[in-house]
Amino acid sequence: MALITRLSRLLRADLHAVLDRLEAPELVLAQAIREMEQTLDLERRQLHRLERELQRLRERESEQERVLEQNGQALDDCLAAEREDLARPVIRRRLETEGRLEALRTRRREAETEQARRVPFLAERESRLADLRARAAIQDAESEPDSTDFDPVWTGADPRIWDAEVEVALLQAKRRREARS
Repeated sequence: MALITRLSRLLRADLHAVLDRLEAPELVLAQAIREMEQTLDLERRQLHRLERELQRLRERESEQERVLEQNGQALDDCLAAEREDLARPVIRRRLETEGRLEALRTRRREAETEQARRVPFLAERESRLADLRARAAIQDAESEPDSTDFDPVWTGADPRIWDAEVEVALLQAKRRREARS
């Protein structure tokens, strides 16, 4: 018997928790909107940080390309002067620069791929947030009584329609119909 009592108490508690959630859907919706806004803010900051990193990588890449060009000119000068002893360190710097440039290009491509993945994801999340906000606005509008709404409960007496009023309305409708013809 104690087992049945415990189970019934557990089921009642779960039922009460469900009812509590149903009683305040506007609070649950508002909390969901706040959480989604916080997540979107974090994602926007991460995307902005990624864009700054991409800009920095592009700048470093162009700087390394400029150094590579300078090394190529210096190597040409050394070879033209037949100075192999000066050409070897230039070649070493050139190879190092090429390695750094390739690493920068690889990192830039990875960052661009990550950016291409995040942008549509962020747009989709922003769209979902806009939908949630619209739902919340509709729910707020439905929960607030509007003085211009029609009151479905008639509180006055039924209006009495006289037979003469029906006859006059019929004659007016016939006259309008004949005028259109």
